[in-house]
Amino acid sequence: IDRNLKGIDFQLAKCCHPIYGDHVFGFVTNGGGIKIHRTDCPNAPELRRRFGYRIVNARWAGSSTGGEYTTTIRIIGRDDIGIVTNITSVISKETGVNMRSISVDSNAGLFEGTITLVVHQASQLEALFKKLKTIKGVKQIFRV
Repeated sequence: IDRNLKGIDFQLAKCCHPIYGDHVFGFVTNGGGIKIHRTDCPNAPELRRRFGYRIVNARWAGSSTGGEYTTTIRIIGRDDIGIVTNITSVISKETGVNMRSISVDSNAGLFEGTITLVVHQASQLEALFKKLKTIKGVKQIFRV
């Protein structure tokens, strides 16, 4: 998968938002194009089970220079004073990661936050996850 790929119509799947560096596969659509999914996409087991004949191998080519990928993460943890400030501070200090939106809900001493980010490759997201996990009160972080 490369932005300069010619002759093949492909799109990144909106269900799992693959990022450069993720393990991916292609799914041939009815229109003949290919949707690129993460191998851990929530829809992957069903696609493989029902439409295994339409699955094609795919991998990222070249480098991610210039490519921007939008992804959403969910953070769950203890609702302490300043926890959101700590989370946004860590994200804002991360080079090449931009925050597009944030939504936080709190209930019974726990918070759940959904954050939309723009990154250039999966390794940036992995590094960010490691830093976010060190914040006191953060219990879980995962991609949506």
